[in-house]
Amino acid sequence: MIDYFSISSEGLQKNTQAPNWLSVSNPTDAEKEQLEKEHHLPKNFFAFGQHYSNVSFFKKYQAEDKKPLCLMLFIDIQSINEPESLSSTVTVFLTPDILITMSEKSLIDQVLDTFKSEIFTKAGLILHTLQVINEHYLVFLKEQRKTIEEISHGTTRGSNRNILEKATYTEKNLVYIDNLLKEQRKTVNQLLKSKLVYTDRDLAIELELQTKQATTSVQIYREMLSSISGLIDSMMDNRLNQLMKFLNTASLLLALPTLIFSLWGINTGGLLWRDSEIGSAMVVLVALIVSIISGIYLFRKDYNA
Repeated sequence: MIDYFSISSEGLQKNTQAPNWLSVSNPTDAEKEQLEKEHHLPKNFFAFGQHYSNVSFFKKYQAEDKKPLCLMLFIDIQSINEPESLSSTVTVFLTPDILITMSEKSLIDQVLDTFKSEIFTKAGLILHTLQVINEHYLVFLKEQRKTIEEISHGTTRGSNRNILEKATYTEKNLVYIDNLLKEQRKTVNQLLKSKLVYTDRDLAIELELQTKQATTSVQIYREMLSSISGLIDSMMDNRLNQLMKFLNTASLLLALPTLIFSLWGINTGGLLWRDSEIGSAMVVLVALIVSIISGIYLFRKDYNA
């Protein structure tokens, strides 16, 4: 599908007669062939998003007729729950005469719904598109912050399997988004340093701050989650230490009666109560008393002191 627009000082309008922006989404083979012939698009232009799904890119070059061209790839996330499986690539081809964007239609619809009255240049459209993409990242990061708070509250009630699984899944998402934003920031910086955005400097500054906010936020949230994960690990180690302490104490308490019974089982003279009718009962009583006293001592002993 191809939507035709014209961008001028009068604003953005639909225009099929003399368009300077073509918005492409899910094009047919015939539409691809038409665009490649009419605008001399780079080879595999429509396959860039599939072949390089996690790559952000900015490149200026010249065509054979010396006309300056610019190719850009940006990464958008379409889901805050599954960003890795539902990310998409926005491909931009820019010449002095035409702007062609290849993206999901929902992204362009959101750009037009939010910024249509503020778009007067092709560079402005690209910058506003990046603003919407950045907003998707910021919404995702806000959700991750809530998840981190839930994990933090969960650790106060003790670690469990659900908390560990949630922490692992959140860490995986943050690592993925962190790397996407690092790539995207390099591309955005290259764009902002180019002459393409000279007429939209205020918007470019706002975009730069928004991009920095996203990259800084993901670093902060990763460090927060790392500290919480360290706390969970410490709690698990403490539980393991407590379990080992209990097992060692139980083993020692079982060993004491065994030792006493073994001593009274020696077939030599001189043992107490050897010829007494209550001798067996006395040995059992001694073993019981020793075990109780030892147990009280071991369980009350502070091993952290």
